[in-house]
Amino acid sequence: MGGTFNPPHLGHFVIAEQAAEQLDLCRVLFIPTGRIVYKNTDKSAGGWDRYNMLDKVVSKNPMFDLSDIEITQDETTYTANTLAKLRKIYPNNEYEIYFIIGADSLDYIEKWYKPEKIFEQCTVAVAGRTGFTDENMNEKINILRNMYSADIIRIDVPFIDVSSSMLRERVKEGKSIRYFTDDSIIEYILNKGLYQACKN
Repeated sequence: MGGTFNPPHLGHFVIAEQAAEQLDLCRVLFIPTGRIVYKNTDKSAGGWDRYNMLDKVVSKNPMFDLSDIEITQDETTYTANTLAKLRKIYPNNEYEIYFIIGADSLDYIEKWYKPEKIFEQCTVAVAGRTGFTDENMNEKINILRNMYSADIIRIDVPFIDVSSSMLRERVKEGKSIRYFTDDSIIEYILNKGLYQACKN
């Protein structure tokens, strides 16, 4: 499960837990993005901050694990290349890899770097997001299957209307983010002064 996790929120962990249960996974590997290529986000949380925030929750769940495979790279990282590295660690004849994403990411995945390589190396497991109807998702899945012979399955998850951008904005405005994410992540954000408005 890749992502910027800037910051991680309850929606991320619910999707991971539901994916593990529904797909009968041995574990869910969280991979925070290295350099953020496609999203215009607040840069105040660097790779290791995002890694450390994830670790606060991941370390408490035996089904979850965390990788620094992207944030330790000096160059821009791409999902296709990360999957190729994972395939060397988890050979195709021994392991099945699922790439867990939200419907918002699936909606533009063909614009990612070498999307055909992504679909060659894994099954994409997609979770619904607010703003994406079943009809929208099924239409997109069919398009990608036709374009790339992609193996795509859906994960049923409850809609949790929370996003990292919303949390960043609330922190910037001095508003509470309690219950939107884990208390340990909130404590980390406050202790590090992340996402807060610049003072003149």
